[in-house]
Amino acid sequence: MNCNSKTLALYIAHRKALVNYASSIASDSIQAEDIVQEAYIRFDEVMALETPVNPVAYFYRIVRNLALDFKRRSGFESQLFPNDVDNQVNKMAVNFPSPQSSAETNDALQKVLGELPERTRMALEMHRLGGFKLKEIAEHLDISSSMAHLLVKEGIKHCQRSAREAGF
Repeated sequence: MNCNSKTLALYIAHRKALVNYASSIASDSIQAEDIVQEAYIRFDEVMALETPVNPVAYFYRIVRNLALDFKRRSGFESQLFPNDVDNQVNKMAVNFPSPQSSAETNDALQKVLGELPERTRMALEMHRLGGFKLKEIAEHLDISSSMAHLLVKEGIKHCQRSAREAGF
């Protein structure tokens, strides 16, 4: 950034109005300051290469575009991330199992898996816990893909039955 005196003078003369303009579009007075500063950097770069016909109008256009970008991005982010993050975290903590409960569940799962025939257990563990594809399981166990699918299916059914019986 070369910061020539003409762009600096325009920035100083119009800064307050530009901030108000950005704030009215972005609906965020704090962010409006950042928008105008970013606009000034871009405006200064353009002015170093050429002078637009109406520099002030061009400066306003840069501010407008940046403010609209901010508003769109904020709207998108607010859909992705709820405003009440603390409340969401507290809800997650309430629903999160205790270490003791997790250990008990893990023990129960190990017991249920231990009841399966070795080949079925291996296929189920590889598929559900290891993320292996049926073809990879078949190759590893030296069986057909359809047989690998059947073993995984049997293992899942066994786990579901055991979970129902245990009241999960």
